[in-house]
Amino acid sequence: MRAAGFALAGNAVRAPALLRGQEGPPLLPPYVTDIDGSGAIDASDREIVSTALYAQRGFGLTPRPGFDYRADVFGRAVVEPLVVDAVTHSIQRYGESTMPTPRRPITVAWHYGWYNTLDRPPGSHSQTVRFKGGDYLSSDPEVETTFHDLKNEFGVTVDALSWIPRRLTTGNNRNYFRGFLQAPNVATRHVCLLYEDTLALPATGGRIGFLAPTVQSAFRDDFVAMARFLRDVRRVSPVRIFALDGRPVVFIFGTHTWGRLPLSTREASAMQTTIASARQDFADVYGEFPYLVGEEMQLSSTGQFSADRRTRSRFFDAIYIYHHAANIKQGSEQRLRMSPLYIQNQITTLRTTYAAATEIRNLFTGRRLLVIPNLAPGFAKSGHPTLEIGRGEYANFMKLLKGMHMEEHILRYWSGELGQAVLPAPVYVVGSWNEEFEGHCVWPFDFNLSVPAESVEQHGFDISMALKEVFGWNHYAFRDIAPAAPPAEPVF
Repeated sequence: MRAAGFALAGNAVRAPALLRGQEGPPLLPPYVTDIDGSGAIDASDREIVSTALYAQRGFGLTPRPGFDYRADVFGRAVVEPLVVDAVTHSIQRYGESTMPTPRRPITVAWHYGWYNTLDRPPGSHSQTVRFKGGDYLSSDPEVETTFHDLKNEFGVTVDALSWIPRRLTTGNNRNYFRGFLQAPNVATRHVCLLYEDTLALPATGGRIGFLAPTVQSAFRDDFVAMARFLRDVRRVSPVRIFALDGRPVVFIFGTHTWGRLPLSTREASAMQTTIASARQDFADVYGEFPYLVGEEMQLSSTGQFSADRRTRSRFFDAIYIYHHAANIKQGSEQRLRMSPLYIQNQITTLRTTYAAATEIRNLFTGRRLLVIPNLAPGFAKSGHPTLEIGRGEYANFMKLLKGMHMEEHILRYWSGELGQAVLPAPVYVVGSWNEEFEGHCVWPFDFNLSVPAESVEQHGFDISMALKEVFGWNHYAFRDIAPAAPPAEPVF
């Protein structure tokens, strides 16, 4: 049944012509069928889509009056009879089963606070994708209110706030308190941190040496400051802190740069001591140890997981990669398409990482490492090859990797913890919400250099609608990410 559910749910949503040509309505994933986000699939879900029949969203930032975005299960900005048929069919199928409804996956997007100027010329190296609403400032609560609504509509669960210490800039983190946290709908959001350590810590030749006292002291200072930041966020705002295993999540950018290579035993020991002290410093301020996610996912397709990555991974609770296209190196400006060969390389990368993570235990908790895949769309950055992608390609890419991750990592190694505090639901990174320099934003766009003009089908909503098609709207806007009894036989 699990295999059948994977096959059906993985191929449930396709292009409109293919949908009409199928034999019978498609079977939707359970969390997409859960239209009202209640955690149960029942008649109320069918009632919502039936009431919304023939409603159209429009392609302005704000949906048209009367449009219920929960009912748009195919991410097409319209509720057609096929939607009602698909929801009805799925309710009947799941209603005949004894399996509880699985939790909706948790999606994490990077959110940046450093936009202090409107001087970002469209099409320049500093703006490779333009927000459909125009330029904005990170300190503007009106813009952040719009962002929160859009993220809830298109299925972004958690905002990973890019965090930079005050010794480098006072504006970035201050903007969160002036804009992001002042939005009247901020209570619908969950947040964690993305520690910009490659900006924050001294480096030599692109490597961060943990034998240096300046690195050790700055690292510990930053963990204290991050704990205070989250404590203040919790104190002044109704926003919810994203936690795994009951601990606030901190993604760290660029941990693969930690330590001079080859990584010596002496430096590995210094790294361990520094991280252990920083964890304790964080707990002394915040009240809980941080849940650390290191950027150690293996990029090579050769099946090798390097010794330095293995050593560092022991210090983290989970591992990830900032963008799956991070192995597209600087030096060429050619245009690439997300080809079957590229996708196969990503599958190989994940399998290599699963194999390595299986053997590694966290030094501080003894748990196995959680792997968090990155499902970001295309990639466009000055001086690098551009990875192009369209709406259908992006949806299919996410479905394929999500299904593989569930089958080969979550169900194989985490089924006993799924639904509990350590892993309330599967977690995926979906790239950047508002970092224009990378060119892979998932927000509605006026232009996006990673999406060719001829591939734009939904007036700049192509990437965000694909995300909604795969994950549904953000149920966690109106309920906590809380432990639940894991399904006896998960469906996805």
